[in-house]
Amino acid sequence: MQPPSNPSPYGYGEAPHQAPYSGQPYAGQPYAGQQPGPYGPPPHQAQYGAPPAQPMPYGAQQIPVHGPQCRFCGCVPAVETTFRGHRGMILVMSFLHTKGPFCRDCGLAVFRDMTAKTLIGGWWGYISFIATPITVLINLTRRGKVASLAPPMPPPDGTPHRRPADPGPPLMSRPIAVIGALIPVLLIALIILINLAA
Repeated sequence: MQPPSNPSPYGYGEAPHQAPYSGQPYAGQPYAGQQPGPYGPPPHQAQYGAPPAQPMPYGAQQIPVHGPQCRFCGCVPAVETTFRGHRGMILVMSFLHTKGPFCRDCGLAVFRDMTAKTLIGGWWGYISFIATPITVLINLTRRGKVASLAPPMPPPDGTPHRRPADPGPPLMSRPIAVIGALIPVLLIALIILINLAA
């Protein structure tokens, strides 16, 4: 069959609202109410839709690739926080701090060590008697940030890492922490007894 002598200005045999025929089948979506034809979506996609995403195994935790790494061991996940310590020495005092990021185990190790040392050595001074409980409360509020992390794992990108620190026994299972927590009670009791005896 021969083409007409005066073809349409829009292309061979096409209406004005259609694009010129390119020789390739149309792969777009069908119109509303139109059944997928030979040039519509693939039959399996038209029938079932896009393949569903595969669920993660039960108990698996996604580790961020570009998140912070622990400053001590290099493991992930890690969180930014700072634990503080205080040492009172009658007339002078010192304020200590260790800044993260920490993984769960290294963070708990730093928290327990600095808080226990603050409890045993932070009360010895007039200002230190006030600074020590404040320091302990700050550490307690920040402990949850590291305690809620997933167990430390090697970084997914293969960055060198070391074994995480051993958190050690809980804070109030350490003798120096228990003794340190009793120091203000004993000091207050001693002051009361002195005033009663005067």
